[in-house]
Amino acid sequence: MKRKVAIVGFGQTEMVARSPKTKMELANQAVRRAMDDAQITIKDVDEVVIADIEFFHGSGESEMQLADCVGHYMKPVMKIETGGTVSGSACISAVHHIAAGACDVSLVSATGVFPAPPPDVIPRGAFLQASLSAGMHPVWEKWCSVGAIGLFALMANAYVRLSGCTEETVAKCRAKAARNATRNPYAHLRGIMTVEDVLKSPMLMAPLRHLHMCPITEGSAALIFASEERAEKITKNPVWVKDVVSLHGAQYWGALHEMFAPKERVALPSLVKACDILYKRNGITNPAKELDVVEIYEPCTWAELVFMENMRLCEPNEAWKLADRGATEIDGELPINPSGGVTCTNPGMPSTMLRFGEVALQIRGDAGEHQVPREVRLGLATGFGGTGWTPLMLLSKYK
Repeated sequence: MKRKVAIVGFGQTEMVARSPKTKMELANQAVRRAMDDAQITIKDVDEVVIADIEFFHGSGESEMQLADCVGHYMKPVMKIETGGTVSGSACISAVHHIAAGACDVSLVSATGVFPAPPPDVIPRGAFLQASLSAGMHPVWEKWCSVGAIGLFALMANAYVRLSGCTEETVAKCRAKAARNATRNPYAHLRGIMTVEDVLKSPMLMAPLRHLHMCPITEGSAALIFASEERAEKITKNPVWVKDVVSLHGAQYWGALHEMFAPKERVALPSLVKACDILYKRNGITNPAKELDVVEIYEPCTWAELVFMENMRLCEPNEAWKLADRGATEIDGELPINPSGGVTCTNPGMPSTMLRFGEVALQIRGDAGEHQVPREVRLGLATGFGGTGWTPLMLLSKYK
């Protein structure tokens, strides 16, 4: 990048199943918290980037609704829509804008609110899946209309077959996420969960259980990025963006055979390639040793294990053994998702941004009760969505 870029502010709302606040109110609250964190006002912001998926909200031109609440009235504004990765795409765009010299301070906002008919008419999950299915190809992706549960059940089945992973280990991994979430005051699902609780939860589609899957969450988040010169004036504790990568996986879900019908290892191709690019550019040869914390976008617990392997954090088919011996705990060898991750909080549009923001908090030492109990100097955050999209952000304590 031509100019160095840093995160100088992060704000999020309390994440809940159904928020009493409107989309505009939530967005405004998160933006205000981000500006308070950076100790700046909207006058200091040069541009705003909005991340949204409008068909989930049932409205168009959301940048008009949000103008007064996010603060982009009479400012340059860009709205991005790339599926579940959208806030990651928006953050990476903001980084590029600053690095290229187009602006010095960029505010990124993402809000998830999911209006739906009354639950006795149609469950909210089914309503959202109907929206997703409407965007699928009627021939090549007809089988994908079973939704995330069916897709991740296929992936989990393949992982069990190739790795020998036990259901007890996956339950341990999910219980770990729940313990971390209890320490995060903004997390959605914050109750203690035992291995037995997970194993007794209803089977959705073997081997995928109800408690393996992420919830539907409502809430908002905002990140503020700044150029090197402005960042050092704004805060004494900037978190430096060392690198970003964004790759698109496939035109159709059905093309992701390495994820759903693999022969040797389960892989999300875009995540594998994106990590390889990022590690090579930054001289990272042993990511498990060189990274101090990782926030992975894991829509289900099985995905955390698969994505760990795709990120070269361990050998293929070995991630479940690391989880089984506690290596990914908050005080383990490589803490994975100390925030509780997506399996505990999934507001959709802000979910990738939360991964970026949580790593920034860890590096600053401001994560509170879910702070990793050692110095965090380098962290990696991932996103997931669309047809296998992968955005990555490598963050550092040092320039």
